[in-house]
Amino acid sequence: MALVVLHLAGCTSDNLEKMIPADATGVVCIDVPEILKHAGMLDGDKILLPQSLKQAIDENDTSPLCVLLADLPQLGIDTGSKAYTYFTAKTFGRVMLAQLDDPDKARKTLEMRAGGDFGKVEGLECMYVGDNLYAIDGDVLLVGTVNKAMEVSRVAKAAKHILSKTAASIIDNKAVKEALHERDAEVAAWIQGKGLKYILNKSDVYRELSRKMPLIEIFTESDIDAVTCHIDLDEEQVEMDTRILASQNSEYAQLLTSTLGSPSSDVLKAIPNSMDYIFTICVKGDSFVKLKQIQQLLNMFGKIPYIGRIDLASILATVDGPFTIGLARDPHLEGEWNMVLATRSRDPQGVVKQISTFANAMGQAPEVYDGEYIYQYENKMIRIGVIDGILYLKVLDYEQTEGYAYEMEPVRRFFDGSLIGIFAQTHNDSVNGYFDFGLEDIYTGKGHFYTSQPSANATLELLRSLCTIKASDSFGNEQDEEDNGISSFVTGAIDKLQPM
Repeated sequence: MALVVLHLAGCTSDNLEKMIPADATGVVCIDVPEILKHAGMLDGDKILLPQSLKQAIDENDTSPLCVLLADLPQLGIDTGSKAYTYFTAKTFGRVMLAQLDDPDKARKTLEMRAGGDFGKVEGLECMYVGDNLYAIDGDVLLVGTVNKAMEVSRVAKAAKHILSKTAASIIDNKAVKEALHERDAEVAAWIQGKGLKYILNKSDVYRELSRKMPLIEIFTESDIDAVTCHIDLDEEQVEMDTRILASQNSEYAQLLTSTLGSPSSDVLKAIPNSMDYIFTICVKGDSFVKLKQIQQLLNMFGKIPYIGRIDLASILATVDGPFTIGLARDPHLEGEWNMVLATRSRDPQGVVKQISTFANAMGQAPEVYDGEYIYQYENKMIRIGVIDGILYLKVLDYEQTEGYAYEMEPVRRFFDGSLIGIFAQTHNDSVNGYFDFGLEDIYTGKGHFYTSQPSANATLELLRSLCTIKASDSFGNEQDEEDNGISSFVTGAIDKLQPM
């Protein structure tokens, strides 16, 4: 009986995989039953939301993930089958496929959520609301997001063609099949290199981020062949394994080999342990400043009144190793952030002197206390100093009393081995969640999610943490097109600096 069940489950997954076209630019396979099981959300074949997850959903009901999780028990999803999401450049930009065990239940829930009605179009039972087409064909649910607005008949025909399984399938691609089936993972993904930017460009968050931080285009505009990702979830921790597939002669490989430096956790001696996010990139400064993406940032910086006169290029050229930024939401002013920047420099005292000389020239002589140069900026203090050869700049609205991230052993170990990395922490009731992801080398990325309490369910806590991410969550407020997203913090900064 167990073999029969496994065989049927396999046939169900194969059925959906055959609907994914050969020209898809990316595929994500989601092992729904395993995720639900590890999160403690299954009672037999029924989906139940734990009380702690319900609370997170209630507090963040605008989150897309919260909407999905809230509807999940009433969506009629087959809890024994995998679901798939894939991306294309044709009619649909993104398509989700899932197996149903109660199509009527799914229909009613989707109508209530989308505010429309299912009807027959081109012989397909579907509902077209906004940019999304919802289609139910037997026991298969298709949700497709169109690339551009068009008449419903054309969209229905495209969906009907997908559901018919008559086109060549991407699962016939050996590389894709291996990525989705080579190991048991709750989430497995394959994304084509040239399709990565196309997929990301559909995201408002990515477009805004790339405008403010052109450096991200080293990955998204590069000549990598593909990216694979596997996420293993269980009750104790979540592990992520990412592979960047690119040749040694690729522009991507040559660029990163020539500009990345050696990792070190020493910079964490200047980063408070309360930072929500800590990002690091280990660079050879003299090569790093020559990148066209950095030149773009330097040009933006140079246009800022007063402060743009600082020779930022010469400062960055002294960096030799980690360039690290810590960010935390200001608990007193909504939309504001506390920030700490720390880096290993070949001439840290020289950089401090250069900044001080510039400030003095602008009529802003600092207060020097215990080796730190101190200014006031609105409700925050700016402290510039050096500790154990690490140059740091702190912009905080409080007197720091907490310890440093260097004292957190898992975080220290992670930064010691990451050429590029990010660490984030969340606070859910009495349970802290910790996430890290970094490149161990230019081809291999590793990530983890774990909690402060060994008894806590890591998969459930990850879902709770993801629920707090809002669709419009970003650093800072909306910018005018001309300020290039960089000047909101520093425009007029010299005028607001006051000696302390």
